[in-house]
Amino acid sequence: MRLTVTEDIYLEFLQEKDSQELFYLIEDNRPLLEKYLYWAKSVQDMESTKQYICQRIYSKHNGSAWYKIIFNDQLSGIIGVKEINQKNKSAEIGYWLSAHCQGKGVMAKVVARICEELKRQAGVAQIKIHCLSENTASIAVARRAGGIHSSTIPAYLTIDGKSQDLMIYTVAL
Repeated sequence: MRLTVTEDIYLEFLQEKDSQELFYLIEDNRPLLEKYLYWAKSVQDMESTKQYICQRIYSKHNGSAWYKIIFNDQLSGIIGVKEINQKNKSAEIGYWLSAHCQGKGVMAKVVARICEELKRQAGVAQIKIHCLSENTASIAVARRAGGIHSSTIPAYLTIDGKSQDLMIYTVAL
């Protein structure tokens, strides 16, 4: 399945066969990813990349769906619907983007498109986006999507000896 975002951005379901291409993208972006994403240090080779993919695409969470972001015909990142809570009409999403296409509005457009789909297909009324307090790029994307800082989990994760809070943003659809 292909979900068009713009003429030069589209999403496709993440698959196990994407392991090699995704591994090289992670390697190229490792310093950036390891600053903010707990899983980055554990993805060290093709096998662990495949495990990263499988943990996501075979998730048992309701409504979970993971996509690769294609920008200018190149794998450029991942966005996932982590879970849909039908009772609360809410969903949580997570994302990361390669440095080569940051600052071009790619992720803001992708998030807007995912929000639109979740509202249309699943009746989702709000999106939750979790960002570490030092991840200013991710926070900027959440805010551009209309996210309001709704809560904070203090000292959520320590990366390179630095404790970071988890900031939770809520986007009303």
